[in-house]
Amino acid sequence: MRIGGPRSLIGQFVLLHALVALVAAATLPFGVAVLLHRVAHHYQREVLKRQAEAIAVLLPLRDPVRAVASVDVIAGGVTLDVVDAGRHVLAERGPARPTMIAAVPLAARPRIVRRGPLAAVSWPAQGRRWVVVSQDDAAPEVVTDDIVRTFLKRFALLLLPLTLLIPLAGYGLTRRLTRRMQAAADIAAVIGPRTLDRRLPRDTLPAEVEPLAVATNAALDRLEQSFAAQAAFAADVAHELRTPLAVIRLRLDAVGDPDARRALRAEVDRAARVIEQLLGLADLERPMEDARAPVDLGALAEEVVAERAPAVLAHGHRIALDAAAPTPMTGFAGAIVLALENLIDNALRHTPPGTRIAVTIGPGAQLSVADDGPRIAAADLARMAERFWRGGTAAEGSGLGLSIVARVAQAHGGTLRLEAGPGGRGLSARLTLAPTGTKPLDGAAGTQR
Repeated sequence: MRIGGPRSLIGQFVLLHALVALVAAATLPFGVAVLLHRVAHHYQREVLKRQAEAIAVLLPLRDPVRAVASVDVIAGGVTLDVVDAGRHVLAERGPARPTMIAAVPLAARPRIVRRGPLAAVSWPAQGRRWVVVSQDDAAPEVVTDDIVRTFLKRFALLLLPLTLLIPLAGYGLTRRLTRRMQAAADIAAVIGPRTLDRRLPRDTLPAEVEPLAVATNAALDRLEQSFAAQAAFAADVAHELRTPLAVIRLRLDAVGDPDARRALRAEVDRAARVIEQLLGLADLERPMEDARAPVDLGALAEEVVAERAPAVLAHGHRIALDAAAPTPMTGFAGAIVLALENLIDNALRHTPPGTRIAVTIGPGAQLSVADDGPRIAAADLARMAERFWRGGTAAEGSGLGLSIVARVAQAHGGTLRLEAGPGGRGLSARLTLAPTGTKPLDGAAGTQR
């Protein structure tokens, strides 16, 4: 199983900065300690060389004891020795260090030797004598290592807040960038068929992300043009078909056979109904300016039911309206009328004579149309709102009615719910709209009936 890093940008930045801070915390003190010790040792060697050189200058003029005694000691923890070629100590000042005397090379050039905490310089002088100046780093008088150790402690105290500050700074920077990207994502989330005029911001995004916003805006431009062309085409086709259908309806009176005339007129009416639905659907899909207004669902439903009642009764059906109290809301009256007409017509076409159609308003901004017609399979209920789907039957209808109702619900920020009617028979379609004063998700203009 592969374990990867965090997917979020903030997580990756924080993890990266945390790792950098940990590596820095682990390596910097060691590196600084090595550097400081090198500097201290270099300083120590220079001090020991100067001390030895000062004694070597005095040896030709004075005996070794007086030469060693007459120089000033310029460092703490130092022992001054003068030895001959046999490593015999001719003069000594400070603690005796025979092991260092035995270890230093007696060469023609100055040499530096370190043995544990002891450091020594061997400096050649006249008369085959050598000046050996040694220093014990562990001696209390030696302050060089104390300074190094004190600095490392203070450096660690300084490094600790910096180690914590680096990830916090990375988090703050990343959070600022992600807030800008989230603002663009919020704009993208509300872009839909009716809000295709919105575009992602460019100047506020990071330079690395801006090409994505530019490409997305270009894609939205093409999509908006395609939507506009499609809606305009559907509306133009529907308008162009109205005239020939009207001419055909007028000429039907010349058909002598009453049965043929009746059948032809029914087909023409069906085609006209499809055209009206296409026009309504094109209006709903076309981006238009906000035309919301106060709507009383109860009064609106009463008008639609009164207008549709004669046709319902003529087909041998019954219709009832339950709207006990006024139900005010803000919406698009024309679109709601179109949805309610489609629900009633859908029940009228797909149920046998004698079926009862019940229109109910409420509670709240809801309306429902239910019938007690034949039972509907659950699989068919799930697909009824799809455009042009007719369940594989020969029933009249274009398959657009419920899809138009679903689009009206979406335009109001609501939903269309289809389920079995009373007693498991027929269909119950419940249209839930936005509450009073709530703005729809994407504005829809009123649709002409």
